[in-house]
Amino acid sequence: MVIFFDRISASKLMEEKEFRVYELSYLFVPLIEEEAVSAKAGDFKNFLSNLGAQFISEEFPRLIQLAYAMDKSIANKKYKFTNAYFGWFKFEIDAESISKIKEYLKHNDDIIRHLLIKTIKENTQAPKKLSPRPEFRKKFKTEGESAAGASQTEEKGEVNEAEVDKKIDELIA
Repeated sequence: MVIFFDRISASKLMEEKEFRVYELSYLFVPLIEEEAVSAKAGDFKNFLSNLGAQFISEEFPRLIQLAYAMDKSIANKKYKFTNAYFGWFKFEIDAESISKIKEYLKHNDDIIRHLLIKTIKENTQAPKKLSPRPEFRKKFKTEGESAAGASQTEEKGEVNEAEVDKKIDELIA
């Protein structure tokens, strides 16, 4: 079997890059002053833009408490962090640029940890939860409960002791 390639179409295929959607979450060290966090996030975003990233959504870094302490060596000194600035970017970029991003993240002393995943373009954020209502359980009545409740409301008149004793004797017997 012989396959013929058109040189023009083959070169077009080589020029077309495969763009994928990625989400990159990161933790900046808390040693950065709060005023400088926006500059660091801007520098990070510019780095991604220079590689050809087209941003879909993002969240500005905010200080959070970490679930456990994380270690990071900065300038040959080991630090232990219990909080960090968490932020993320969702962007579209060619697959070839991912290795450059990973290398940048590996050697950046301002980032404690990061997570880079392939995702979809649609909104993947969970909707905000509404605060719970004061009543947590719905009260469902069974047939027996509703009948008993109805009979109790009907019998709220005068109580005759003789009738009560008679009913008790019937139930016991």
